[in-house]
Amino acid sequence: MIQRIQSIFLFLAAIAAILLFFFPLASYFGNFHSVEVFVYYVKNFVPSGEPLFGPYFLMPLTIITALLVIMPLATIFMYKKMQQQVKVIQFTVILDLLFVGLVFLFFTDAFAKATQASAEFQLGVFLPLIHLVFLLLAMRAIKSDIKLIRSADRLR
Repeated sequence: MIQRIQSIFLFLAAIAAILLFFFPLASYFGNFHSVEVFVYYVKNFVPSGEPLFGPYFLMPLTIITALLVIMPLATIFMYKKMQQQVKVIQFTVILDLLFVGLVFLFFTDAFAKATQASAEFQLGVFLPLIHLVFLLLAMRAIKSDIKLIRSADRLR
């Protein structure tokens, strides 16, 4: 059955990941460079400022974010294979944690050094955490369904 509560949680997780493309992760206001960092590009506030990094610098964040959108949506339609659903959600949780780790450990430091300013985190930083909560709620609901099916099988 596709109309289960975990389908709603997975859909909300996908929406949280889609919103990552629209909200900035952080803003850096330095003396020479002022930028706003999105998942797929860097918005430079200095009119004739040179780009800080190459065009492929944010590619890992873009790819991980695209996977964070696709995986929950694909998991919704795997409703007949609940064990496989749990494995896909676990992989997505690992991707989400990788995304958060990359943002906080690598990209924040790289942009802080390039702009010589500290980060002012925006809404986009909190969206992966919301995504993670919805994934964990969906996994919990799927595991309770598996438990219910196993108990019904014992009765037969």
